[in-house]
Amino acid sequence: MKTSSEHIGFIGLGNMGGAIALRLLRAGYPMTVLDLDQDKMKGLTNEGADVAATPREVAERSTVVLASLQPDVVEEVACGKNGIAEAKKENLAFVDLSSTTPELAVEVSESLRARRIEMLDAPVSGADIGATNGNLTIFVGDYQTYQRCLPILQHVGRMVTYLGKNGNGQIGKRINQMMQAMSELAIYEGMLLAKKMGLPLQMFARAASAGCAQTWRLDELVDNVFNHGEKKHRLRLRPGRTGNALKVAEQLGLKLEGTEAAHRVFSRHGWEIVIDFERDDVPDPL
Repeated sequence: MKTSSEHIGFIGLGNMGGAIALRLLRAGYPMTVLDLDQDKMKGLTNEGADVAATPREVAERSTVVLASLQPDVVEEVACGKNGIAEAKKENLAFVDLSSTTPELAVEVSESLRARRIEMLDAPVSGADIGATNGNLTIFVGDYQTYQRCLPILQHVGRMVTYLGKNGNGQIGKRINQMMQAMSELAIYEGMLLAKKMGLPLQMFARAASAGCAQTWRLDELVDNVFNHGEKKHRLRLRPGRTGNALKVAEQLGLKLEGTEAAHRVFSRHGWEIVIDFERDDVPDPL
């Protein structure tokens, strides 16, 4: 159980946010929640959470407000009408778990700091299962707020890492996403070559995951196939995972040839590659 005197507010109770909020509530933190979907609040209110009507009300009842939101609503929730910035509350901190842009993180943090509200940009990695099990990786920007909120974040993250000023958490998350895409490319091309050489794909994937080629995504594939009976595995491909990194690199005059290759390969496949273990089949290059 927690020993802190912090009262948590939580805004955004989707798959990720709901799981994080539930872990914190069960850790003993008093909590006030808010989501546009009333049904998503029921599980938390059944375990003792209070409900607020606006982000401002959440903030006024809390000492630390966490949010897990779509990027296009973060600024409105933080700085808009009836937003967190309008709360009349001393010593308030805002922890944004959402994945946004570094520029937005800096902009929102500056707006809130002008109202004496500290902010931590703390995007997460580890998927819904990581949120449920408390095994997330959290990339953090802003040191003073990091020190204060670390005990809270450690309830949901096995790796909570300070990366510097506001915005750096979002930069870290974007680089992590780029590296994840490179892992997916290695899986695709490795499985493609294994298919062409006549190897049984299931057994090869399991063998590779036990060697130096082991990655989080390869472990996920093997677990789904061997432990959950998955016959077809869809790679988790999203244009932004490579596209965002390439935009940053372009601004720096930096050429990321591997990332460009991954973006090109996945784009040609329409960001949809499925490995069929029932037929031992992998889509050919396009």
